[in-house]
Amino acid sequence: MKTFWKVIGAAVLALAFLGSYSLASMLLDREPPIRYEDARAVSPAVEQGGTVDVQFTVFRSRICPVVTRRWLYDAADEKHSIPQFTVGLQMLAGRETYRRSITVPSTAAVGPARYVVNLEYTCNLLQNLVGPIKVTSPPIRFMVTPAASLLLRPDGGGDG
Repeated sequence: MKTFWKVIGAAVLALAFLGSYSLASMLLDREPPIRYEDARAVSPAVEQGGTVDVQFTVFRSRICPVVTRRWLYDAADEKHSIPQFTVGLQMLAGRETYRRSITVPSTAAVGPARYVVNLEYTCNLLQNLVGPIKVTSPPIRFMVTPAASLLLRPDGGGDG
C-alpha cells in the first residue's frame, strides 16, 4: 500500500511541476510574434479624402489572434481612426511583403502626416488576463495635400 501512495505522490509532484512550468512559460511569453522590417508609403503625397498605398515587409515568427487599430496623425497632430479592413486568413509564419490602401480622412489637416498600426496579440490564455503583447508599426510618413475640389480658381471662384 505504501508503494501506491508513493506513486500517487510522485504523480502529484510531477503534475505540480508541469503546471508551474506551463504557467511560468505563459507569463514569460512576451516575444512579439511579428517584426517590421520595412514600412513606407508607395507615393509621397495624397489629397484629403484620397487613398494612399502603404507597403509593409514583416517577419512573422508565429501566428496569434490579434486586435488591430490603425491611426493617422495629421499635420495638426490630430488623431484619426482608420476603419478596419478585411484581410485573408492565410497568414503564414515567415517573411511577407504586402500593400494596403488607406483612405485619408477629408478632414485631415494639410501637411506632413504619419500612419501607425497598433497590434495587440494574445498568443496564450494567460495573456487574456495579464495583457496582450503590444506591437506598433514604424510610422509611415507622407504629405496630405488639399483636395482638388477644395482648391479655388485664382479669381476666387470655384470649379463650377
